[in-house]
Amino acid sequence: MGSNRLFAAVRDALVVTLAMAVVACIFNAVRKGGIPFVQETEYQILVPCPEPIGEVEGLDAADSKLDHDKYIFVDARPESEFMQWHLDEARNVVFDFLEETPSETINDLAKQRARGLIVYGDGQDPDSGRELAREIAGRGIKNVFYIEGGAPALWQVRGGSPGQGPGGRTAE
Repeated sequence: MGSNRLFAAVRDALVVTLAMAVVACIFNAVRKGGIPFVQETEYQILVPCPEPIGEVEGLDAADSKLDHDKYIFVDARPESEFMQWHLDEARNVVFDFLEETPSETINDLAKQRARGLIVYGDGQDPDSGRELAREIAGRGIKNVFYIEGGAPALWQVRGGSPGQGPGGRTAE
């Protein structure tokens, strides 16, 4: 008796599947621009993403450019890390490996008329600062640099720590 129920369930499932397939084929035939049963042209499944990547130069954390007030400093780390420690004059532009930096942010940086941008990130591999610098340079801004080693390298050179600003001052 159990095998009869199983057979009936399988039979009913096949009947419903066949009926739905017939309905789908009829609907597809009637529909304008229906989906072809056999693909006529080749699908392009691997499409390269347009990535605006520019060339940037790495700077040592002790480079003299860091003491020049004509550069804009950009911290590419998450806001929580930025709040723990950052250069006093740095702006926080969080770099996301999956999302493009908003055009408004890039345009705002370009309007500053600085000599250039110096970006620092987490110092990891890949470094968020280097990647943000490459994105900014790829979007048309000239004289973009990044700090090799990121914020950890700056902490060592500036004598701070993640909970303190440059020179031992607590970040605000």
